[in-house]
Amino acid sequence: MMRAIKGQGFLFAFALSAALVLCVIFTIGGITSFSDIITGKEASFNDASFNGVSSVRFVSTLAYLCTCFAYVVWLLQKREISNDRRFTQLLKPAAPFLVLAFIAYPLSNDIYLYLQYGLMGLQGVNPYIIPSSKVSTVLDPLLYWLQTSTYGPISEAFFMVSALFIRLSPIAGVYVFKVFCVLAYVFNTYLIWRFLKPSPHRSKLTLAYLLNPFLLIAHIADAHVDVFLCSSIILLIICLYNRLYVASILTIAAGFLTKTLPVIWFPLVVGFLIRRRRWRDLAIATAICLAIVTVLSYTVFPTLAAWKSLLNPGVSGLTARSIHHLVNLIISFITGSELYQNQAVMQQMARITFLGFAVFYAWKLLQPWLRSRYSEAHLVADLGWVTLVLLLGATPWLMPWYPSVLLPFALLAVNSSIFSLTSLVFCLTTGSVVGAGSGDTLLSFVGCLITLMPAICVLVCRQQVVLALENTFVSLSGAELLPSSGSGHIPPSSRSK
Repeated sequence: MMRAIKGQGFLFAFALSAALVLCVIFTIGGITSFSDIITGKEASFNDASFNGVSSVRFVSTLAYLCTCFAYVVWLLQKREISNDRRFTQLLKPAAPFLVLAFIAYPLSNDIYLYLQYGLMGLQGVNPYIIPSSKVSTVLDPLLYWLQTSTYGPISEAFFMVSALFIRLSPIAGVYVFKVFCVLAYVFNTYLIWRFLKPSPHRSKLTLAYLLNPFLLIAHIADAHVDVFLCSSIILLIICLYNRLYVASILTIAAGFLTKTLPVIWFPLVVGFLIRRRRWRDLAIATAICLAIVTVLSYTVFPTLAAWKSLLNPGVSGLTARSIHHLVNLIISFITGSELYQNQAVMQQMARITFLGFAVFYAWKLLQPWLRSRYSEAHLVADLGWVTLVLLLGATPWLMPWYPSVLLPFALLAVNSSIFSLTSLVFCLTTGSVVGAGSGDTLLSFVGCLITLMPAICVLVCRQQVVLALENTFVSLSGAELLPSSGSGHIPPSSRSK
């Protein structure tokens, strides 16, 4: 197994060297920035290095592109990997990358917000009612978002455990949280490996998730809660394919209690169950969900404002990396205005794009009634599509790690070639711009184009793109590597009849 990956020699060493460069830059930069902020310096290392053009940002971007290049070359190779290997054997070639991702210090300062909410919980302060700025802790200088928590109680539990170690050092708290991220990442990959057992491409697809450079950065190096959200997505897909409908709804609920995004999946799954007349499953799931809501309403969410905190009101009117930010920059360049001065226009545009998303969503919601052979496999694909369209076209504030939730759908959705390819391209190109991407410079404009245009081009030119890939990179068995990656592993009970 190791020879199947390492035997390619140069490619493995090339990717590992680039990952090492990223690890060194992130670790030195992150810890230096932590020290700069704590000691009261005007600008931290990260502010100076990743908010404009700099040699550090250039090297980081180049290193990331090198890892992506090696990953894509490996992914498109015809060589298959034996499916007789145990999961621990698959972990061996990935271990160096997992270690480097763990060592790398987070570039985003969201981690300090996580720990602040954890400290608040430990002190008996409700983070869904009291803003992070109202509780004084050692993390005060490190906080950027001074609002109530946008992360559910499941995420809060991880925050609180990690915050216990802040008494040693905030850096200790950061790395304890990263331990949870690594465990969740490996757990997610294990679930994929178990589910793909009937697939002829099981080992390669498992490694495709495990070695994805974008995921390694977003979920482990940068330590975002989306890694826990992906756990609920994978469990949701497994439950749907196995027709465990009550469990499916409960996994969505668990995802919502991790991060708000899964709320958009509830109507699609419920609509599917109504079409199937699964009244008993709906009744049981509804009763359990109502019980959960009741308990939470008497504990962590005692007011409507507390529930609304999960909707992330702090980013209202703000734009970053999105179509909205691209338009905002164009208006600013033409009129000479500041970004914030275009808020009225951006709010109007947000309404229009949301309306477009609502129309698309309604169309997907009607699919169980419009298609006589609409199956669980179609539902999984549609859950992925609505998430992709929301992020790509209707999310004004688009952070680099947001698209990571698409990859479980891309890997496990059946016969969804365009969706899988678009999701992979969207994720890899989003990660190529190291930094937030919310500025008002020409670099921010280029960052928006790099984030959005490749994925949009795949959608617009989908037939030509897929044909080119099929002609050039067809596997030995004659099956497509990525586009129909899920084919062959869906349980018989979930096939269209």
